[in-house]
Amino acid sequence: MKRFSYRCESSIYFSTPVSAHTWLLRCMPKAEPFQRAERASLSVGVTLDDGSVLPLSVSRGIDAFGSAVQTGYVAEKHCRFSILSEGVVRQTPYRICGTAHGMYLEHTPLTLPSGEMVRFARQAKGDAAKGLSEAPPPCGPVLEKALSFCFAVHRHMAYTPGSTTVSTTAAQAFALGRGVCQDYAHIMLALLRSCGIPARYACGYLVGEGATHAWVEFFDQGVWRGLDPANNRLLSYGCIKVAHGRDSADCPVNRGIFLGGAAQQNTLAIRVEEL
Repeated sequence: MKRFSYRCESSIYFSTPVSAHTWLLRCMPKAEPFQRAERASLSVGVTLDDGSVLPLSVSRGIDAFGSAVQTGYVAEKHCRFSILSEGVVRQTPYRICGTAHGMYLEHTPLTLPSGEMVRFARQAKGDAAKGLSEAPPPCGPVLEKALSFCFAVHRHMAYTPGSTTVSTTAAQAFALGRGVCQDYAHIMLALLRSCGIPARYACGYLVGEGATHAWVEFFDQGVWRGLDPANNRLLSYGCIKVAHGRDSADCPVNRGIFLGGAAQQNTLAIRVEEL
């Protein structure tokens, strides 16, 4: 078992005040067999026109995929929306025993593979464990195929922030040959599903400092395993999971609607440390 502290601090700045703001967050650890929160807190607030800070009440629930969601509403005009999520989780090696719903075999608009990707999946082979940070468990055919895809995608893509958007599809990112962790994950989902391997999108916080991270979970003989194609590794410890779904559209960290035509500027700082 290992223990990790996490801190996620985010703000949205509005160019002009907005009001009637309804928001939904996914920013707290998801209860899973491999991770449990020893401590988890969330504070949400807005900055009003006069510069004062108004703390907001938070309602908690569960989405259709079993991930924790936090929701609320603020009527007052405000120019900044801020969240702070922090706590401590304990983890065992990344394994989730269970079953695989048929929807994780179905392509979505974001994960539909191109013909070029299908050919790429058929050709992916070689040293599946190359570059992994630790030795993988004994390889069956599913794990071997998934590791081969992970290495092939990592080699094909160049990590290039700003080259894609949240609406970029797997096929578009694959054709570009560059993107961010979300794109790597969408491409992996497309390849795995095209070979009949159930797979789902997962997101959360990675050890170190930065932004949110995305990876995939694939189903192998009764067990969901985590695979991070952006870093070419089979996950064991150090990824604090907050949500999963069919693709990134199922698990945004922050989604909201409000009255006002303001432009938005987002800031996000995440830190995860092993204790």
